[in-house]
Amino acid sequence: MTIRNSWLLVLWNVVLSALIAWALLGKPGAGKEDPVQATVVDQTVAELPSSIPRDTAALKDAHIAFFFMDSIQSQFDLVKESASRVESEGRRLEGNLMGEMKKAKARYAELMGKDHTYSTQAELAADEQELRGLEASIQQSQAEGQEQIDRLQMNMLRDITGRIQDYLAEYNSTHGFDFIFSIQDAGQIWVGNKGLDITMDVVNGLNAQHRAKKVVAPVVAK
Repeated sequence: MTIRNSWLLVLWNVVLSALIAWALLGKPGAGKEDPVQATVVDQTVAELPSSIPRDTAALKDAHIAFFFMDSIQSQFDLVKESASRVESEGRRLEGNLMGEMKKAKARYAELMGKDHTYSTQAELAADEQELRGLEASIQQSQAEGQEQIDRLQMNMLRDITGRIQDYLAEYNSTHGFDFIFSIQDAGQIWVGNKGLDITMDVVNGLNAQHRAKKVVAPVVAK
């Protein structure tokens, strides 16, 4: 059974693409938008010809930062621990499957080695049905194992994504960025100002939160 341990890097980029242009909702001084006015604005924008360029003057004073997602993937403890759990579970499932295949192979050899000289049609049909059943059972076990690994990976990815988003919200509540960009080393965004890099803040903050959650409360002696 092929166990995918690539950690769904492509899916990482898709799921976490929401972080590439993460708009600040709780920036100090930002008031609530009038829903009626917002509707009028949306309708007005929708009526404009697509050839008219957008006015980017409002972004000239934007407060922007970025972090490298590759560093999060390689340095965030939860990512490494999750990858280890997936790999361990994959080995366990593969071991179970190999055990089933060994038993099935032995039974297959036993059935094929039978002397069918005096076997009835019903007995031959029963043996053939058992052989087909052995094959179907192995295929089902393989599919279920892969599905279990896929589900485990998706759940862990969802947990990691949530942790990152929650931390960015907490981090930004005191830093007030308008946008926080997620950058890939081989991505399409070129970084001109290295001073906007908050990667280590994010890595250290995520690990601090994660390690704090893992601390076991001391047992109080009775």
